Amino acid sequence: MSQVHRTATCVHIVQAMAPGGIETLVLDLARDPDENTWVFSLEGNSTSLVAHWPALAPIKNRLEGFDAKEGLKPVIVAKLARRLRQIEAKSVFLHHVGPLIYGGLAARLANVARIIHVEHDVWHYAQPRRRFIASAIERIVRPHHVAVSAHAASVLRAMLPSPTVSVIPNGIDLERFKPGNKAASRAAFNLDPSWQIVGTAGRLVAVKGHEILIRAATLLPGTCHIVIAGSGPEREALQTLAGALNLADRIHFLGHLDTVETVLPAFDVFCLPSHAEGFPRSIIEAQAAGLPVVATDVGALAEAVCPITGRIVPAANPSALAAALAAVLANSTPRAPRDFVAARFSWTQTLSSYRKVSELPHAA
Repeated sequence: MSQVHRTATCVHIVQAMAPGGIETLVLDLARDPDENTWVFSLEGNSTSLVAHWPALAPIKNRLEGFDAKEGLKPVIVAKLARRLRQIEAKSVFLHHVGPLIYGGLAARLANVARIIHVEHDVWHYAQPRRRFIASAIERIVRPHHVAVSAHAASVLRAMLPSPTVSVIPNGIDLERFKPGNKAASRAAFNLDPSWQIVGTAGRLVAVKGHEILIRAATLLPGTCHIVIAGSGPEREALQTLAGALNLADRIHFLGHLDTVETVLPAFDVFCLPSHAEGFPRSIIEAQAAGLPVVATDVGALAEAVCPITGRIVPAANPSALAAALAAVLANSTPRAPRDFVAARFSWTQTLSSYRKVSELPHAA
Protein backbone atom coordinates (compact mmCIF):
# COMPACT_ATOMS: atom_id res chain seq x y z
CA MET A 1 0.00 0.00 0.00
CA SER A 2 1.60 3.28 -1.12
CA GLN A 3 1.47 6.55 0.78
CA VAL A 4 2.91 9.97 0.05
CA HIS A 5 5.17 10.89 2.96
CA ARG A 6 4.43 14.51 3.85
CA THR A 7 6.07 14.31 7.27
CA ALA A 8 7.27 11.60 9.63
CA THR A 9 4.65 8.87 9.82
CA CYS A 10 2.44 8.87 12.91
CA VAL A 11 0.12 5.96 13.81
CA HIS A 12 -2.86 5.93 16.17
CA ILE A 13 -3.92 2.47 17.37
CA VAL A 14 -7.44 1.87 18.73
CA GLN A 15 -9.34 -1.25 19.75
CA ALA A 16 -12.13 -0.87 17.20
CA MET A 17 -12.56 2.09 14.87
CA ALA A 18 -16.32 2.48 15.33
CA PRO A 19 -18.34 5.56 16.37
CA GLY A 20 -17.31 6.64 19.87
CA GLY A 21 -15.50 9.40 21.70
CA ILE A 22 -11.97 7.99 21.41
CA GLU A 23 -12.47 7.04 17.79
CA THR A 24 -13.90 10.43 16.81
CA LEU A 25 -10.88 12.13 18.34
CA VAL A 26 -8.56 9.82 16.39
CA LEU A 27 -10.49 10.45 13.17
CA ASP A 28 -10.12 14.20 13.66
CA LEU A 29 -6.38 13.79 14.28
CA ALA A 30 -6.07 11.66 11.13
CA ARG A 31 -7.73 14.40 9.08
CA ASP A 32 -4.91 16.84 9.85
CA PRO A 33 -3.63 17.78 6.36
CA ASP A 34 -0.18 18.69 7.69
CA GLU A 35 0.55 15.26 9.14
CA ASN A 36 1.04 11.79 7.65
CA THR A 37 -1.26 10.00 10.09
CA TRP A 38 -2.39 6.38 9.91
CA VAL A 39 -5.06 4.64 11.97
CA PHE A 40 -4.72 0.98 13.00
CA SER A 41 -7.80 -0.77 14.40
CA LEU A 42 -7.15 -4.02 16.26
CA GLU A 43 -10.65 -5.23 15.36
CA GLY A 44 -12.24 -5.31 11.92
CA ASN A 45 -10.74 -4.57 8.51
CA SER A 46 -10.71 -1.36 6.49
CA THR A 47 -13.65 -2.37 4.29
CA SER A 48 -15.94 -3.41 7.14
CA LEU A 49 -14.93 -0.43 9.26
CA VAL A 50 -15.80 2.08 6.54
CA ALA A 51 -19.04 0.26 5.72
CA HIS A 52 -20.10 0.55 9.37
CA TRP A 53 -18.89 4.15 9.74
CA PRO A 54 -18.89 6.03 6.39
CA ALA A 55 -17.17 9.04 7.98
CA LEU A 56 -13.95 7.00 7.73
CA ALA A 57 -14.01 7.01 3.91
CA PRO A 58 -11.69 10.04 3.51
CA ILE A 59 -8.91 8.23 5.43
CA LYS A 60 -9.50 4.75 4.00
CA ASN A 61 -6.04 4.64 2.40
CA ARG A 62 -4.49 5.26 5.83
CA LEU A 63 -6.81 2.96 7.79
CA GLU A 64 -5.99 -0.68 8.51
CA GLY A 65 -7.83 -3.29 10.55
CA PHE A 66 -6.15 -6.40 11.96
CA ASP A 67 -9.23 -8.58 12.57
CA ALA A 68 -8.30 -9.33 16.19
CA LYS A 69 -10.71 -11.76 17.89
CA GLU A 70 -11.43 -12.36 21.56
CA GLY A 71 -8.65 -13.81 23.68
CA LEU A 72 -4.90 -13.34 23.68
CA LYS A 73 -3.59 -13.28 20.10
CA PRO A 74 0.23 -12.88 20.00
CA VAL A 75 0.18 -13.05 16.20
CA ILE A 76 -1.42 -9.59 16.17
CA VAL A 77 1.73 -8.16 17.77
CA ALA A 78 3.84 -9.57 14.91
CA LYS A 79 1.45 -8.25 12.25
CA LEU A 80 1.42 -4.78 13.82
CA ALA A 81 5.20 -4.69 14.12
CA ARG A 82 5.62 -5.66 10.47
CA ARG A 83 3.28 -2.90 9.27
CA LEU A 84 4.89 -0.30 11.54
CA ARG A 85 8.25 -1.12 9.98
CA GLN A 86 6.85 -1.09 6.45
CA ILE A 87 5.32 2.38 6.74
CA GLU A 88 8.35 3.63 8.70
CA ALA A 89 6.34 4.79 11.70
CA LYS A 90 8.18 7.36 13.80
CA SER A 91 5.55 7.79 16.50
CA VAL A 92 2.73 5.58 17.75
CA PHE A 93 -0.20 6.60 19.94
CA LEU A 94 -1.84 3.79 21.90
CA HIS A 95 -5.41 4.62 22.90
CA HIS A 96 -6.55 2.59 25.93
CA VAL A 97 -5.45 -0.76 27.38
CA GLY A 98 -5.81 -3.18 24.43
CA PRO A 99 -3.74 -0.98 22.10
CA LEU A 100 -1.23 -0.45 24.93
CA ILE A 101 -0.64 -4.19 25.10
CA TYR A 102 -0.65 -5.15 21.41
CA GLY A 103 0.49 -1.88 19.90
CA GLY A 104 3.01 -1.14 22.62
CA LEU A 105 4.80 -4.46 22.24
CA ALA A 106 4.67 -4.15 18.44
CA ALA A 107 6.09 -0.63 18.51
CA ARG A 108 8.95 -1.82 20.71
CA LEU A 109 9.69 -4.70 18.32
CA ALA A 110 9.60 -2.30 15.38
CA ASN A 111 11.97 0.15 17.13
CA VAL A 112 9.51 3.02 16.82
CA ALA A 113 11.20 6.19 18.03
CA ARG A 114 8.30 7.59 20.07
CA ILE A 115 5.63 5.52 21.83
CA ILE A 116 2.77 7.35 23.55
CA HIS A 117 0.01 5.76 25.63
CA VAL A 118 -3.17 7.86 25.75
CA GLU A 119 -5.58 7.07 28.59
CA HIS A 120 -9.11 8.37 28.15
CA ASP A 121 -10.72 6.94 31.27
CA VAL A 122 -9.46 5.12 34.31
CA TRP A 123 -12.51 3.57 35.96
CA HIS A 124 -11.55 0.14 34.60
CA TYR A 125 -8.32 0.24 36.62
CA ALA A 126 -10.42 -0.50 39.69
CA GLN A 127 -9.94 -4.13 38.59
CA PRO A 128 -6.66 -5.47 40.07
CA ARG A 129 -6.03 -7.57 36.94
CA ARG A 130 -6.21 -4.48 34.73
CA ARG A 131 -3.80 -2.60 36.99
CA PHE A 132 -1.34 -5.49 37.00
CA ILE A 133 -1.40 -5.88 33.20
CA ALA A 134 -1.00 -2.16 32.56
CA SER A 135 1.89 -1.91 35.02
CA ALA A 136 3.65 -4.96 33.56
CA ILE A 137 3.32 -3.74 29.97
CA GLU A 138 4.44 -0.26 30.98
CA ARG A 139 7.71 -1.69 32.30
CA ILE A 140 8.38 -3.35 28.94
CA VAL A 141 7.16 -0.65 26.55
CA ARG A 142 8.10 2.41 28.65
CA PRO A 143 5.83 4.81 26.75
CA HIS A 144 5.29 8.45 27.41
CA HIS A 145 1.87 8.78 29.05
CA VAL A 146 -0.88 11.19 28.07
CA ALA A 147 -4.11 11.60 30.03
CA VAL A 148 -7.12 13.50 28.74
CA SER A 149 -7.89 14.92 32.19
CA ALA A 150 -6.23 15.83 35.47
CA HIS A 151 -8.29 13.09 37.12
CA ALA A 152 -6.95 10.41 34.78
CA ALA A 153 -3.42 11.74 35.15
CA SER A 154 -3.55 11.46 38.93
CA VAL A 155 -4.68 7.82 38.74
CA LEU A 156 -1.92 6.93 36.27
CA ARG A 157 0.75 8.64 38.36
CA ALA A 158 -0.32 6.68 41.43
CA MET A 159 -0.53 3.35 39.63
CA LEU A 160 2.39 3.20 37.21
CA PRO A 161 6.11 2.96 37.96
CA SER A 162 6.86 5.74 35.47
CA PRO A 163 5.00 8.81 36.78
CA THR A 164 5.57 11.33 33.94
CA VAL A 165 2.15 12.10 32.45
CA SER A 166 1.15 14.90 30.08
CA VAL A 167 -2.43 16.18 30.17
CA ILE A 168 -4.06 16.90 26.80
CA PRO A 169 -7.78 17.67 27.10
CA ASN A 170 -10.11 16.65 24.29
CA GLY A 171 -10.57 19.80 22.26
CA ILE A 172 -13.23 20.47 19.65
CA ASP A 173 -13.68 22.56 16.51
CA LEU A 174 -15.33 25.77 17.70
CA GLU A 175 -16.40 26.66 14.16
CA ARG A 176 -18.23 23.38 13.78
CA PHE A 177 -19.84 23.43 17.23
CA LYS A 178 -21.53 26.76 17.85
CA PRO A 179 -24.98 28.14 18.67
CA GLY A 180 -27.51 27.63 15.91
CA ASN A 181 -31.13 28.21 14.96
CA LYS A 182 -33.38 26.32 17.38
CA ALA A 183 -36.52 26.46 15.24
CA ALA A 184 -34.72 25.23 12.12
CA SER A 185 -33.00 22.40 13.99
CA ARG A 186 -36.26 21.21 15.54
CA ALA A 187 -38.01 21.33 12.19
CA ALA A 188 -35.22 19.26 10.60
CA PHE A 189 -35.68 16.50 13.20
CA ASN A 190 -39.49 16.76 13.51
CA LEU A 191 -39.31 18.01 17.10
CA ASP A 192 -42.15 20.18 18.36
CA PRO A 193 -41.21 23.84 18.95
CA SER A 194 -43.30 23.94 22.15
CA TRP A 195 -41.37 21.18 23.95
CA GLN A 196 -38.69 21.60 26.56
CA ILE A 197 -35.99 19.25 25.32
CA VAL A 198 -33.33 17.44 27.31
CA GLY A 199 -30.91 16.05 24.77
CA THR A 200 -28.03 13.62 24.90
CA ALA A 201 -25.68 12.00 22.40
CA GLY A 202 -23.51 8.91 22.63
CA ARG A 203 -23.34 5.16 22.26
CA LEU A 204 -26.33 3.28 23.62
CA VAL A 205 -24.42 1.07 26.02
CA ALA A 206 -25.13 0.32 29.68
CA VAL A 207 -22.28 2.41 31.09
CA LYS A 208 -23.78 5.59 29.59
CA GLY A 209 -26.73 5.44 31.98
CA HIS A 210 -29.52 6.32 29.57
CA GLU A 211 -31.95 4.33 31.69
CA ILE A 212 -31.37 6.80 34.55
CA LEU A 213 -32.33 9.69 32.28
CA ILE A 214 -35.47 7.89 31.15
CA ARG A 215 -36.46 7.22 34.77
CA ALA A 216 -35.76 10.86 35.62
CA ALA A 217 -38.21 11.88 32.89
CA THR A 218 -41.08 10.45 35.00
CA LEU A 219 -40.35 13.25 37.49
CA LEU A 220 -40.31 16.02 34.88
CA PRO A 221 -43.35 17.84 33.42
CA GLY A 222 -45.17 16.29 30.47
CA THR A 223 -43.98 19.12 28.24
CA CYS A 224 -40.38 17.95 28.76
CA HIS A 225 -39.14 15.47 26.15
CA ILE A 226 -35.93 13.43 26.00
CA VAL A 227 -34.09 13.26 22.67
CA ILE A 228 -31.33 10.65 22.33
CA ALA A 229 -28.84 10.71 19.45
CA GLY A 230 -26.80 7.53 19.14
CA SER A 231 -26.93 3.84 18.38
CA GLY A 232 -25.91 0.72 20.23
CA PRO A 233 -26.97 -2.58 21.77
CA GLU A 234 -29.11 -1.02 24.53
CA ARG A 235 -31.58 0.70 22.20
CA GLU A 236 -34.26 -2.00 22.34
CA ALA A 237 -34.05 -2.27 26.14
CA LEU A 238 -34.29 1.51 26.48
CA GLN A 239 -37.32 1.65 24.21
CA THR A 240 -38.93 -1.14 26.25
CA LEU A 241 -38.26 0.79 29.46
CA ALA A 242 -39.78 3.96 28.01
CA GLY A 243 -42.90 2.01 27.07
CA ALA A 244 -43.17 0.38 30.50
CA LEU A 245 -43.01 3.82 32.12
CA ASN A 246 -45.65 5.22 29.74
CA LEU A 247 -43.05 7.54 28.23
CA ALA A 248 -42.94 6.22 24.67
CA ASP A 249 -44.32 9.51 23.30
CA ARG A 250 -41.75 11.59 25.24
CA ILE A 251 -38.54 9.63 24.55
CA HIS A 252 -37.22 10.09 21.02
CA PHE A 253 -34.41 8.00 19.48
CA LEU A 254 -32.65 9.61 16.51
CA GLY A 255 -30.04 6.92 15.84
CA HIS A 256 -26.38 7.63 15.10
CA LEU A 257 -25.53 11.09 13.73
CA ASP A 258 -22.15 11.93 12.22
CA THR A 259 -23.30 15.55 12.22
CA VAL A 260 -24.44 15.84 15.84
CA GLU A 261 -23.87 19.61 15.62
CA THR A 262 -27.05 19.84 13.53
CA VAL A 263 -29.28 18.61 16.37
CA LEU A 264 -27.64 20.37 19.34
CA PRO A 265 -29.41 23.70 18.67
CA ALA A 266 -32.74 21.88 19.10
CA PHE A 267 -31.96 21.11 22.75
CA ASP A 268 -32.58 23.28 25.82
CA VAL A 269 -30.15 21.38 28.03
CA PHE A 270 -27.68 18.57 27.43
CA CYS A 271 -27.52 15.62 29.84
CA LEU A 272 -24.86 12.97 30.38
CA PRO A 273 -26.15 10.44 32.98
CA SER A 274 -23.18 8.04 32.79
CA HIS A 275 -22.27 5.45 35.42
CA ALA A 276 -18.58 5.79 34.48
CA GLU A 277 -16.72 8.11 32.12
CA GLY A 278 -13.42 9.49 31.02
CA PHE A 279 -13.48 12.94 29.46
CA PRO A 280 -16.24 12.86 26.82
CA ARG A 281 -16.20 15.36 23.99
CA SER A 282 -20.00 15.33 23.81
CA ILE A 283 -20.43 17.71 26.73
CA ILE A 284 -17.69 19.99 25.38
CA GLU A 285 -19.46 20.08 22.01
CA ALA A 286 -22.80 20.81 23.67
CA GLN A 287 -21.41 23.68 25.72
CA ALA A 288 -19.68 25.14 22.65
CA ALA A 289 -23.14 25.15 21.06
CA GLY A 290 -24.36 27.23 24.00
CA LEU A 291 -26.11 24.51 25.98
CA PRO A 292 -25.98 24.16 29.77
CA VAL A 293 -24.99 20.65 30.85
CA VAL A 294 -26.23 18.38 33.63
CA ALA A 295 -23.91 15.43 34.17
CA THR A 296 -23.07 12.81 36.77
CA ASP A 297 -20.11 13.07 39.10
CA VAL A 298 -17.98 10.37 37.50
CA GLY A 299 -14.58 10.38 35.85
CA ALA A 300 -13.48 13.85 34.80
CA LEU A 301 -16.95 15.26 34.14
CA ALA A 302 -16.60 17.84 36.91
CA GLU A 303 -13.55 19.21 35.03
CA ALA A 304 -15.49 19.47 31.78
CA VAL A 305 -18.74 21.11 32.95
CA CYS A 306 -18.94 24.89 33.25
CA PRO A 307 -19.46 25.52 36.98
CA ILE A 308 -21.58 28.61 36.33
CA THR A 309 -24.10 27.18 33.86
CA GLY A 310 -24.00 23.44 34.55
CA ARG A 311 -24.83 21.00 37.31
CA ILE A 312 -23.04 17.89 38.58
CA VAL A 313 -25.19 15.23 40.30
CA PRO A 314 -24.60 11.81 41.87
CA ALA A 315 -24.60 8.86 39.48
CA ALA A 316 -27.50 6.40 39.30
CA ASN A 317 -29.89 8.82 41.04
CA PRO A 318 -32.94 9.64 38.86
CA SER A 319 -34.46 12.04 41.40
CA ALA A 320 -31.28 14.10 41.75
CA LEU A 321 -30.91 14.16 37.98
CA ALA A 322 -34.51 15.27 37.49
CA ALA A 323 -34.15 18.04 40.11
CA ALA A 324 -31.02 19.41 38.42
CA LEU A 325 -32.59 19.28 34.97
CA ALA A 326 -35.72 21.05 36.24
CA ALA A 327 -33.61 23.78 37.84
CA VAL A 328 -31.61 24.40 34.67
CA LEU A 329 -34.72 24.39 32.49
CA ALA A 330 -36.40 26.87 34.86
CA ASN A 331 -33.51 29.33 34.67
CA SER A 332 -34.97 32.22 32.68
CA THR A 333 -31.62 34.02 32.34
CA PRO A 334 -29.15 31.31 31.39
CA ARG A 335 -25.52 32.19 30.69
CA ALA A 336 -23.95 30.49 27.70
CA PRO A 337 -20.99 28.22 28.59
CA ARG A 338 -19.21 28.71 25.22
CA ASP A 339 -16.55 30.99 26.69
CA PHE A 340 -15.68 28.31 29.25
CA VAL A 341 -15.03 25.85 26.40
CA ALA A 342 -13.15 28.32 24.19
CA ALA A 343 -10.68 29.08 26.96
CA ARG A 344 -9.90 25.43 27.75
CA PHE A 345 -10.88 23.00 25.00
CA SER A 346 -10.15 24.37 21.54
CA TRP A 347 -9.13 21.94 18.79
CA THR A 348 -6.17 24.16 17.92
CA GLN A 349 -4.73 23.61 21.41
CA THR A 350 -5.36 19.86 21.30
CA LEU A 351 -3.79 19.40 17.86
CA SER A 352 -0.73 21.43 18.83
CA SER A 353 -0.27 19.37 22.00
CA TYR A 354 -0.48 16.05 20.12
CA ARG A 355 2.08 17.28 17.61
CA LYS A 356 4.47 18.32 20.39
CA VAL A 357 4.20 15.08 22.34
CA SER A 358 4.85 13.05 19.18
CA GLU A 359 8.25 14.75 18.96
CA LEU A 360 9.36 13.90 22.49
CA PRO A 361 12.35 11.53 22.77
CA HIS A 362 11.42 7.95 23.66
CA ALA A 363 12.45 6.47 27.00
CA ALA A 364 15.56 4.32 26.68
